[in-house]
Amino acid sequence: MSQSFINLGPGYSDFFEFEELIHYNHERIRSVIALHTTLEKEPKTSILVIMKPTRQGHFQGIYATFETLPYPYPTSHKRFDFIKSWADEYQLPFLEFEVKAKHYFHEQALYYNYLTGVLRLQRQLPPL
Repeated sequence: MSQSFINLGPGYSDFFEFEELIHYNHERIRSVIALHTTLEKEPKTSILVIMKPTRQGHFQGIYATFETLPYPYPTSHKRFDFIKSWADEYQLPFLEFEVKAKHYFHEQALYYNYLTGVLRLQRQLPPL
């Protein structure tokens, strides 16, 4: 099976693409995940939408926007609340994990490998 990160940008149009993705594909979504980088001076949050594998081609897409939201604790952030409410609307699992920040990895592929390992350990991605 092929698993790929599909990177969305930091803008509002990309943010609302998540809403449409969840609305029109909620039956295909496995989980919505918030990844927090709490050990940074300015903690950030990434959002992932993990799809179920396709029937043909055995492809699993992971839609992501990396470190674009402010850390939502102790005071929440509207965009974080929106994403959580969209997941709740369709009874999708909404999970939160702490991870290393992207800047610790010299290549994007290394960061993706790290996240894939974290998601497999948390049983959010199936083994290959």
